[in-house]
Amino acid sequence: MNVDELEQRLRRLDPADGASIQPATGPSAAALMEQIMSTPETTIPTAPVHDVRPTKSRWPKFAIGGGIAAALAIGAFAFASTGGGGSTTATAVTYQMAASDIMAMCMPITDLVPPPGLVGFRGTVAEVGDGTVTLDVTKWYAGGDADQVVLQTADLATVALDGVDFTVGGDYLVSVADGVVQICGFSGPYSADYEAIFAGWFAG
Repeated sequence: MNVDELEQRLRRLDPADGASIQPATGPSAAALMEQIMSTPETTIPTAPVHDVRPTKSRWPKFAIGGGIAAALAIGAFAFASTGGGGSTTATAVTYQMAASDIMAMCMPITDLVPPPGLVGFRGTVAEVGDGTVTLDVTKWYAGGDADQVVLQTADLATVALDGVDFTVGGDYLVSVADGVVQICGFSGPYSADYEAIFAGWFAG
């Protein structure tokens, strides 16, 4: 098959082959334009319009929502940990006071040898209650990190360190062994000289 034969076959297959072509400025074109212009708009069928814009992924919204939820959870945890006031809740530890015996013979303080595992702190008495003494800790020398120490005194006739009463606002150095406050020189009201000896028990 040569090129001419192929062209003839393609022309026979062309549905527009042999059709009359009206000029754009001819009477038929003018009549068609008049018909289009006078036809009401509602009668002109319109094809449905589809939104071909790219669909946004839902992941960013979910990610943002998850981030907000996580932030709220963290905020709730921080609020619970700080009590909502911006500072951590005070911690406390409880020890038992030993009975004070003013008739007991105690060694000179410079000769005292602290027992193993001695706990020591300096604190200011915040409250003397019914059966307890609460001290705000200003310094731990060994064995603790609580903000407050509560001393149980319910079974004692007097609440004192070797005859020195606890008073609100008083500054004390307190040592503890096996959960019991040590007396007879191992605990007492603060002074610079006493603090030097007291701190030496925990050095090294």
